[in-house]
Amino acid sequence: MKFFSILLISLSLLLSNSFFLTFSNIPQVSARTANEWRQRTIYQLLTDRFAQPSNAKNQTLCESNKVEYEVRRYCGGTFKGIIENLDYIKNLGFDAIWISPVVTQFEEETQFGLGWHGYWAQNMYSINPHFGTEQDLKNLVEAAHKKGIWVMVDVVANHMGPQRGKKPKTEEYVKQYTPFNNTSNYHEYCNIHNWNDQNEVEYCSIGGEDLPLPDLDTENPQTASLLIDWISSLVKTYNFDGIRIDTVKHVRKPFWADFTKSAGVFSIGEVFDGNHGYVSDYQNYMDALLGYPLYYTLNSVYADGNSMYGIRDALNQNRQSFKDTNLLGNFLDGHDVPRFLSKKSDQSILRNALAFILLADGIPVVYQGTEQNFNGNPTVSYGGNDPWNREALWSSKYSQSTPTYQFISTILTFRKLLPSKFFSELSVEAWVDANIYMFFKDRVMVVTSNYGKDSGVSRDIIVQGNGRWSPGTDMVNILKCDEIVKVDVNGNLLIKLNQEPKVLYPMKELNGSGLCKL
Repeated sequence: MKFFSILLISLSLLLSNSFFLTFSNIPQVSARTANEWRQRTIYQLLTDRFAQPSNAKNQTLCESNKVEYEVRRYCGGTFKGIIENLDYIKNLGFDAIWISPVVTQFEEETQFGLGWHGYWAQNMYSINPHFGTEQDLKNLVEAAHKKGIWVMVDVVANHMGPQRGKKPKTEEYVKQYTPFNNTSNYHEYCNIHNWNDQNEVEYCSIGGEDLPLPDLDTENPQTASLLIDWISSLVKTYNFDGIRIDTVKHVRKPFWADFTKSAGVFSIGEVFDGNHGYVSDYQNYMDALLGYPLYYTLNSVYADGNSMYGIRDALNQNRQSFKDTNLLGNFLDGHDVPRFLSKKSDQSILRNALAFILLADGIPVVYQGTEQNFNGNPTVSYGGNDPWNREALWSSKYSQSTPTYQFISTILTFRKLLPSKFFSELSVEAWVDANIYMFFKDRVMVVTSNYGKDSGVSRDIIVQGNGRWSPGTDMVNILKCDEIVKVDVNGNLLIKLNQEPKVLYPMKELNGSGLCKL
């Protein structure tokens, strides 16, 4: 009887964690490698803010983005909503999406709202019911795959969700979590006071004294094992193609090697820091990293108007520090940083910066709403930041005719035509001065500046082609198809510069592509 009682209890526990399917029910995963991902382009969406389902009761919820109380709570986006709007992403040109963390969050009200964003987990073994069901999530991945779109899921292994007014690591506190319901699963509570002390950064809680996030003890073999088993099951159960890892620098490095190996798919981590040397070491433990050092540079030169020599310096440091810069995630803004247009409202500057990240070394990552020129909430002093930078996309009516949407779509359509050599080669600087940065990458030439729409600039610059194209080659600007630049007898190009970016490519090599009606 004792044996059968134990068996029944074990079976009950297994069934209660329905997130983990039996091996016979787990779909076969076609693991996507880092080498396959280097040609992809990623659209970052927030599940709660991307799309409500067509049968939603309040389809204008959060549209105004003016009431802070409202935008710190659920707005109604779901997995079904994403499915219904996949063509919006496909037509924009992206072939991968990064979705929010999918696990169940704390429902308890805090001074910073609710965990609609996905970073405040309560139960790692169940799916957030606000987003939908397990089957809805499987349907999303399947629907995306049918459209040629890979799915990357955001995951958190550093901490669990906060409980307002309670001290972390008490027995009363931790019993609320699944599966980490033992005090031994957590570090002793402390706050980070010295961000230059790596021990503090890894051991103490983020979130601050007002709302600390209980810090998981990944040095504890049981805690580490639970996380490593969880990520393997998550990926296999839902057939994800990649993982984006949150708060990487807050966990000891050796853990990440085991975690990413268990995931078995492409991994890209968030190390929120601008120091090339500090961030780059984490590429020894996972495939790729979001390019925060370059992010700060791009915002400095394009949004703030600082010297374009900063790009030269940043790229040189990237190449000296990272193992593979063609796997870094290039981005201009995101849910944790200010909207680009909140700092610089000039859309011509945005187009220049986008031209850079979409064709430079690395994997482009564009945050939802950038294509609709979202700028947060300009009526408040910090309106480009959280929570204002997390707008509901349905306020745009999913327009596919905005200039920025069309701009991104054109470049990404072009990018898909490029040979594999483009994605493994490093770019070569073609010209740099205080306001201009041009580069070659394979047979592509990209021209960007930070002059802006009101500059009235007009400059002629002769750029040496260095044998990249034969004399007489007609180079078409895919962004303005009636602009042709002929390579002269010396192999050089005369670039007539204005405030808009240019993407030049041999016209003959576009024949049959449909671009520029060729």
